[in-house]
Amino acid sequence: MVTLNDIHKFSVEEGIKEDPRERKKIEEELEKRKENYEEMEGVKKEKFDEDKLENPFDDSKVLYGGDREVKKLAVGIDIEAQDLILVDRLKEKGEDIDAAFAHHPEGRALANLHEVMGLQVDTLEQAGVPVSQAEGIVRPRAEEVKKGVHATNHPRAPRTADLLDIPFMCLHTVCDNHAYQFVEDYMDEKEPETLGDIIDALIEIPEYEWSLEYDMGPEIFAGSSENRAGKIEVLGFTGGTGLKEDMVEKMVESGIDTVLVMHATKKQIEKAKEENINIVSAGHMPSDSLGINLLLDKIQKEFGLEFFELSGFKRVER
Repeated sequence: MVTLNDIHKFSVEEGIKEDPRERKKIEEELEKRKENYEEMEGVKKEKFDEDKLENPFDDSKVLYGGDREVKKLAVGIDIEAQDLILVDRLKEKGEDIDAAFAHHPEGRALANLHEVMGLQVDTLEQAGVPVSQAEGIVRPRAEEVKKGVHATNHPRAPRTADLLDIPFMCLHTVCDNHAYQFVEDYMDEKEPETLGDIIDALIEIPEYEWSLEYDMGPEIFAGSSENRAGKIEVLGFTGGTGLKEDMVEKMVESGIDTVLVMHATKKQIEKAKEENINIVSAGHMPSDSLGINLLLDKIQKEFGLEFFELSGFKRVER
């Protein structure tokens, strides 16, 4: 019997394997958490999420029904209360779905989204940004994200899953790590000369080709298709959520010509144009589908599960 907890535990381990950080650094972080937990007392210790002691990805959690058997997973980019109701309706119509797997975090996983952003210090450092500068970019943004999601109705989706009795989990950075490593290796292999070549290379990937049907595919946000790509850096594919526009200045100082991202803000684009840095957006939904698919291939091989697509997800097997 395969349970949702089994799938989650396996996925977290695969996410660690694809993480841009050294495994030793992740293990040290988990050890610190265990030490802090041992020092806790009273209600704080009682309410502590013990999953954090083994799982370094605080935005990737089982939200309900972890001990339940799973043979078929409904998989979506965003699975919120309304999507869980859709799953329930599909079950009523005869679709044999055992559990729901969301990419974007809900519940406690969303409340802790800021905790995974430290990963971006490492990706920036690998891009050539001094670690002190990288921390100066990431830490304030993580604090901003923490405050920004604090007022969100975090119990809503998990409670809906509980009421409908639908086992429910989310795997965010776990999947994003897969997308990041894949796209970085792919660009190294393709060695695109121009921004147009980057777009063409991305569209050869099935998830990005599919995304053109909905006009949400790869786009040049700063620069032109004829611009030489120069030194390309893949950023913002993993580590919780995007950084602010001050990231662009550090790209200039690090000698980076083109930033390939999942998505970019208006201020980032304006700053990039001002600094003559190219920005290519691969596209959010296809990039998320890519990361999910890479993980699902491993899950399918390990457990032999079936998958049902919904909520912006496109299944592609490799």
